Amino acid sequence: MPIEFIEKYGKYVVITGVRDVRIPDPETVLLRLREFDEKTEVQILDVAGVAGIDHLRFAVLNALKAQAQGKQATGALAVEILLYASGQRQIKNAIAHLGVSRDSRHVAVVAVAGERAALERLVSELPNITMGRADESVLQEGDDATIRRIFGLSDDQMEAVAGKGSRKERMTKLVIEKMALLSVQA
Repeated sequence: MPIEFIEKYGKYVVITGVRDVRIPDPETVLLRLREFDEKTEVQILDVAGVAGIDHLRFAVLNALKAQAQGKQATGALAVEILLYASGQRQIKNAIAHLGVSRDSRHVAVVAVAGERAALERLVSELPNITMGRADESVLQEGDDATIRRIFGLSDDQMEAVAGKGSRKERMTKLVIEKMALLSVQA
């Protein structure tokens, strides 16, 4: 659960995972996560569509950059993170692709705050709120077919980056490329 300080934006960021969650009501869980500190932005995502921690880190950096430049598509950093992470411009589509549901079993939690202590408190409560167990390794367990469907990755695209790392690393590179295109279009 490394908490990073992004000096350029003056924000602390944590990207972590929770395994074997039980989320009977996704909205309630999200509200509980956001109650810790009104200045902390929190997003929870279904890991099935996540192509690793670098995928989420890039989404956070793009959302922070959009906020700093006044180019946000939404008024909330957490929603902006969801849009970038999903490669979507519409909130409804982003939720459909990466949103947490009652069926979600492993989740990624992304939080951004001005103070490190706020993120430390949040992370310590994640297992209680999600009824799961903290496990950052779930961030590497995204489902290849789901990721390819969400980001429209073809066999040709996957082959074009063949030999450039593991299959998961290649997929992550392609996802980041798709997200970069979204950033340029903003």
